[in-house]
Amino acid sequence: MSGYWWECEGCGEKSDFPTVVSTLSMSSFVWDKLLRADWDQSLLVSPCPHCQAFRRITYEFPRKDKVTLRVIHIVGRQSEDYVPMMRETYPTDSPKERWFDFKYQRGRNPWGLNKAAVFSRQELQELFMLYRGKTGAQEFP
Repeated sequence: MSGYWWECEGCGEKSDFPTVVSTLSMSSFVWDKLLRADWDQSLLVSPCPHCQAFRRITYEFPRKDKVTLRVIHIVGRQSEDYVPMMRETYPTDSPKERWFDFKYQRGRNPWGLNKAAVFSRQELQELFMLYRGKTGAQEFP
């Protein structure tokens, strides 16, 4: 699968976005589901129909040797149509490791989902506060 997909943490079954969450793509999922639900983190998991594990959003991180990442949390800020986001992820081959990936989206355009977001110190502090509030993390970073 290309782009973003849902993948089971247990059996590895892969599903596209329409199959799991009735949206066409990651950009639609962010715009139609996450933003409207005020970054409800429960939307980031879905029970696997084949085993007892959960499916998570999965994507390839562009490095010399691509790394496949699964999403644990996504939080972001919205001002009009610009949505800078932070994702907590883990490499599928190292589930205990945590990576933080910063992306953005303009409206429904997926272009920024493959680009890095840039934050001011104040915006980054606000994002960390939002992360703590939405995930229950006591300390971050």
